[in-house]
Amino acid sequence: MAQSGKYNPLLWLVALAIINGAWYGVADGEAKHEINNQEHSTEDRTIEISSVFGLDKEITATFSVQFFTVSSNSGNASWKIIDENGQVIANWQGIVGQEQGWEGKLNPGSYVVNTTMDVGILTEQNLYIKPFDNLRIEGHILLSIGLITLAFLEPIVKKQVAKIIPKQYPQTPEMKKNPFKSNDVGMPEDDEFHDDDDPWRSPIIN
Repeated sequence: MAQSGKYNPLLWLVALAIINGAWYGVADGEAKHEINNQEHSTEDRTIEISSVFGLDKEITATFSVQFFTVSSNSGNASWKIIDENGQVIANWQGIVGQEQGWEGKLNPGSYVVNTTMDVGILTEQNLYIKPFDNLRIEGHILLSIGLITLAFLEPIVKKQVAKIIPKQYPQTPEMKKNPFKSNDVGMPEDDEFHDDDDPWRSPIIN
């Protein structure tokens, strides 16, 4: 038991590192919203950015775009991201081959991606969002506090459980059996008749 208690703090530190590492991976994950592809393109595409845990907090976003010419070697194209109030969040206009994407933050809400292209041009457009990126620090703090609290409460909980279990399930003393004690049942030499049990006694006549 002493050895187990000695290594218990080290195990909690390992657990703290593991849980924070797992959260780092989750917070760095991203979700993909397909806006346009080469087979299906539309001029206006509406997307919804949902809030995380009901919080009205900005969400990290990356808009990737690429244009392709089919019938000519050059052409013009443009794109812009407009919020639900009609405000332009980001935009680009220029020659195919020089297009640029965008990185920034978007508030939860509805957005429209407007795309214009000359005839014979196709496009690939995707919006990548990281829902938990802006909650990265809060997540590390909450998980660490929760794990540390659990580590301090563990001994207390174990003591309380140890007190409750004997009351609910009282242990009855077990009869100790002597493995070397002989069992005389069924031994012929011990099946002796008593005087009162003489098999040759005279019959009783009424």
